Amino acid sequence: MDASRPPRPVATEIRRWCTDATLLVVVLALAVVSAALTYLAVIVAAGGASSGGGGVQIETDTVLTASSTDADLASMARSSLTMLVPIAAVVLGTRFAGGEMASGALLQIGVAARRLRAVVAVRALLVAAVAALAGAVAAAATIAAVGAAVAGDADLSRLDAWVSAASTVGGAAAQGALLGLIAFALSALTRRWVVVLVGLIVYLVVIEPVLTGTVEAAGSWLPRSATSELMTASPDVAHALPTLVVAVGVTAVAVLTLRRGRVAR
Repeated sequence: MDASRPPRPVATEIRRWCTDATLLVVVLALAVVSAALTYLAVIVAAGGASSGGGGVQIETDTVLTASSTDADLASMARSSLTMLVPIAAVVLGTRFAGGEMASGALLQIGVAARRLRAVVAVRALLVAAVAALAGAVAAAATIAAVGAAVAGDADLSRLDAWVSAASTVGGAAAQGALLGLIAFALSALTRRWVVVLVGLIVYLVVIEPVLTGTVEAAGSWLPRSATSELMTASPDVAHALPTLVVAVGVTAVAVLTLRRGRVAR
C-alpha cells in the first residue's frame, strides 16, 4: 500500500460530501436569496417600487440619494448577509453532523476509533470550508446585485459596489466557517442535530438581537454581532476572538471524545 496516499475512509468522506446535493442547494439558495433581497432593497432605497410581484412589501430604513457614498452600498449588502449567512452556516453545520449514521465511511471504520476521529476531524474541516465558501459566494453575489441595482440610476451609477468587496467577502466567509463549526460540534456532541438546528436559529434570529439591544456595548461580543463585524472595512477582530475560541474548542472536544459506541448507538 502506498503510504503517501490518504487513508481510504478519509478519501471516501471527502468524496461523499463533495457530491452532496443538499450542500449545493444551501449554498446556491443563500446566494440567490441574499442577492435578490438586496437588489430589491436597493431599488426601494433609491426610490423605486416598494413592492414586488404578488404584493410582497419591501421596506428599508436606508435612503440612497445623490449624496450617498460607496459605504452606504456596502452597508446594504452587509444587511442581507448578516441576516442570512449565520442561518445557512447553522444548516450546513448540522447537515454534516446529522448525516452521521448515513456515512458509509463511518460504518466501514467503526472498528477503529482513532481512524473514526480522523474522519470526523476531516469532516469538521469540510464544514469550515463549505460554510466559508457559502459565505463568500453569497457575498460576491450580493455585491453584484447591489451594483446591478444602481447601474441604471443616474444619481447612483457613479458609486462602486465593489470598493469594500474584500472585507465583505472575507468577513462573510469567516462568519460562515465559525458558526458552521459551532453548529457541527454541538450536533456531534449532543447527537440531537434537529434540536441544535432549531435552538441556534432561534438564538441568532430572536435571542441575540434582544440581548444586543439590552446589553448595548457588550452585545458586540456576541457570536452573530462579532462575526458580522468582520465584514466591515475596519473590524475590531478582538470581538470575534471568543467565538473563534468556542468554535475551535467545541470542535476539538467533539473529535477527541468521539467513540465507536457513540456512533453505533
